[in-house]
Amino acid sequence: MPEVVTANKLHTGTVVYLDGEGFWVEEIRHAAVAGDTEALKRLEAIAARSAARNEVTSVYAFAVRVVDGCAEPLSVREKIRAAHTPTV
Repeated sequence: MPEVVTANKLHTGTVVYLDGEGFWVEEIRHAAVAGDTEALKRLEAIAARSAARNEVTSVYAFAVRVVDGCAEPLSVREKIRAAHTPTV
C-alpha cells in the first residue's frame, strides 16, 4: 500500500508532508508517495534527519491511495489533517 510521510513543523505545529526532494510541504498533493518498503525507508531516513535538526516533530507514515497522480489519505484522521481546518 502506498504511504506518505507526515510531521508537524516544530515551531508552528503546522501539518507538513515530505516531498520527493526532501523538503516539507503543506499540501499533501505535493507529497512524495512511497510505493514500496525501500522508498518508504528512504523517506523515513530523510525525515529522521530533519527531526534531529529540530525542524519537525511527530514524524510518521500513513497509508494513501493515489488518484490522478496525487495522494489522498485513507483515514479520517489524515483527511482532517490534510484539510488544514479545525473540526467542531
